Amino acid sequence: MIRRYLTLIILTLTILLFSNNIFANDLIAMKQKTSPKIKRNAITLPYEAYVVADAETGEVLEGLNIMHGHPQASLTKIMLACVIVDKIEAGELQLTDQITASKKATKMGGTSVFLKAKETFTLEELMQAVLVQSANDAAYAIAEHVAGSSDSFVNIMNQKANSLGMNSTVFYSVHGLPPVKGGHDNITSCNDMILLAQEALKSQKIMEWASIERTTFRNGTLIIHNHNRLLGKVPEVDGIKTGFTRRAGFNIVATGKNDERRIIVVVLGSPEHRIRDNFATEKFKEYLVIKMADVSE
Repeated sequence: MIRRYLTLIILTLTILLFSNNIFANDLIAMKQKTSPKIKRNAITLPYEAYVVADAETGEVLEGLNIMHGHPQASLTKIMLACVIVDKIEAGELQLTDQITASKKATKMGGTSVFLKAKETFTLEELMQAVLVQSANDAAYAIAEHVAGSSDSFVNIMNQKANSLGMNSTVFYSVHGLPPVKGGHDNITSCNDMILLAQEALKSQKIMEWASIERTTFRNGTLIIHNHNRLLGKVPEVDGIKTGFTRRAGFNIVATGKNDERRIIVVVLGSPEHRIRDNFATEKFKEYLVIKMADVSE
């Protein structure tokens, strides 16, 4: 009798468990059918951030994510140039100063002018290499010569950034190369690049270097080309600097003018240099060609 009751209880529990499993499976199936699927935005922007600004006033004419922190890559070299010009104006440096490349400078990766240890060039020659060829070895050699070490020069760059109110900017290197494992990228924002571009525009020498499309190095034996492909292609553009690393994408700080105004265009994080350049070109046309034509009409 007891066995019969136990058998009955076990059979009842089995039926209940089986029924619950069927109900649970049906409930999951219902949720899968009725729950909306989240679709990702398929639109790919040609940048991570950008800004168009009036060069004289700094007024933002348009932009997106202008305070967004982003790796600088070789935009770093604009600040290097500003520091060098400061020291020239203070009488601490001359463009004819002879700079000897250290062994460490010759080991910089990325774009270079293939400096050899103990090879000597003038500050003028190396600054052209920095702003035309974006030469990392030249940038490092200059920094060592001026401040004794690259780290000391980085400190000067950060002090300069603070004095300009570049609150989203921090420098860890003098060239903007990808950091070693455990290191940090140089970071900036579109807003801060407006401030830096305005500072660079105060110097005729920086603009002279940054506007060179093609020149030679090492007594004419090495032809170097400006990485700013807008030069010579967009008539209004006369500077300043591009930058690229895998993390940064393709960056540019460019400036151009017509008879009425000068603007600054900053584009950060484009997936390709052509996309970056086309986008920047459209902004120069819009603000320096089309809008002025509308005004004249």
